[in-house]
Amino acid sequence: MEAMTETYALLAVCTGNICRSPAMDRLLAHELGSQPGITVRSAGTHAHVGEDMEAQMKDRLVEYGADTEDFEAEQLEPDLVRSADLVLTATREHVRDILADVPESRQKVFTLREFVRLLDSLDPGARAGALETSQTVAGKLAALVALVADRRDQAQAPTAQDDVVDPYMMPGDVFEESFAQVRGPIEALRETLRG
Repeated sequence: MEAMTETYALLAVCTGNICRSPAMDRLLAHELGSQPGITVRSAGTHAHVGEDMEAQMKDRLVEYGADTEDFEAEQLEPDLVRSADLVLTATREHVRDILADVPESRQKVFTLREFVRLLDSLDPGARAGALETSQTVAGKLAALVALVADRRDQAQAPTAQDDVVDPYMMPGDVFEESFAQVRGPIEALRETLRG
């Protein structure tokens, strides 16, 4: 496992970086980004570089209270993955794409939903012990990521249930479903870190 950088860097990844990963980025920043030592950004494996996030996703973020200003889609590069402490993707395909380019990052790359599912499946004592190792969110995340990476080796392989549906060019109800699939795990992560 790579050593944690001075600032704990969270990276959210989807395909175009205009729907799912911007939602992950801005919700993570809303829920965790006010904590000292946490940075959040996002990128896409086939990004619509320079574009703003999709209006339907932006509307849902605004309604939630998250900041949507100054967003520009960014292409995922290997160095972004290497410099991140935790990479959360929309789908298993994104994990595969990242690991094809940066195989040494396996211990820190998960789908968002997989990460929280595995976090929930940890032994409660082990999870509590990890949370007690630090007073900072950054320190707690670092301890939890190591446990979750170990847990993944023993748990059920990721399934379609670990993916966030792609709402791009889809009707509003698909955006609603996608946003809910992002929001729920991030809120659960926030509650765990408050633990």
